[in-house]
Amino acid sequence: MSQLGRSAGLTGFLELAGEVGVDAYALAQAVGLPPEALTDPDLRIAVEMMGRMFEMAAEQSGVEDFALRIAEQRRISNMGAVGLVIREQPTLRKALQAYARYQWLQNDAYSLVLEEFGDQAVLRIYGPAWQQRQVQELSVATAVRTLKAVMGEAWKPLEVRFTHAAPRRLDTYRRVLGVTPLFDQDCMAIVLRQDDLETAIATADPAMARQVALFLDRMAADRSVALRDKVADLIVALLPDGVCSVERVAQHLGMDRRTLHRRLLAEETTFSGILDATRQDMAASLLLTSDRPLQSVADLLGFSSLSAFAHWFRRKFGQSASAYRAANAGQAIRPSTALVAAA
Repeated sequence: MSQLGRSAGLTGFLELAGEVGVDAYALAQAVGLPPEALTDPDLRIAVEMMGRMFEMAAEQSGVEDFALRIAEQRRISNMGAVGLVIREQPTLRKALQAYARYQWLQNDAYSLVLEEFGDQAVLRIYGPAWQQRQVQELSVATAVRTLKAVMGEAWKPLEVRFTHAAPRRLDTYRRVLGVTPLFDQDCMAIVLRQDDLETAIATADPAMARQVALFLDRMAADRSVALRDKVADLIVALLPDGVCSVERVAQHLGMDRRTLHRRLLAEETTFSGILDATRQDMAASLLLTSDRPLQSVADLLGFSSLSAFAHWFRRKFGQSASAYRAANAGQAIRPSTALVAAA
């Protein structure tokens, strides 16, 4: 089952592509998206196809910061009803809670989790295992732009974290994000002051927020998401902790192991199959979009040792991880067949 998002994710793509000499309509055709996706913000389109368009545009134009340039022009109004319910919340804490709750409507390949540690708060952004640099930067920069929309343009995060390797130039990052980001991190995240969460939002209209939330909740009641996709999302989030067991995933889903097994069989898949396919996607992405050491990759994939990872990788990819990285540098990451078979 394909993960879908609003075509609003392509807002600004047509204009920037034209400026840098890329045919946006040709790219849409190449990945299988309708041309209307470039001008109609409310179509539901495959997120993976949208991501491929960004990677191809950056590659063809030679503009490394293609997605960042687009994110820089984003406004909270581009998020439609989700942006409206965020903007009308009384505090930043409530705004981020609404953002996390309704993110699926904007793009169901990504999820947000707000955590607090002492005097800091961390907004973690979880994306698909196949994501590459451009869509990762678009999602994080869009979140920063959303925070600035409710806090004011002068606001800056304490940190911004990406999982991919550092680029050659950082000037656009500093301009768009307000800080020099960290790279090769374990998770995409925005770090802010815990005190920021209690900041009152000047535009707030709680009554309007409740009405929009009711509307979105009715939409959520009719939403159907394949269990296999929920399991894959949890695996991506839990693997780095080294405790990604079927029991823990079942617990997060509010069911026991047997029920999870039975429901996955009904979707013609298994937990071990999803785990293996997700690991393959994550391994490819980590090796090709970051410079992190192989030990770090093994840890993020939940392997007990580097040797266990090395044996698994050679069995799945037919070569060593180092050889794979060297032979495929710059290649596009595609979701594994096991994960998209039901699409």
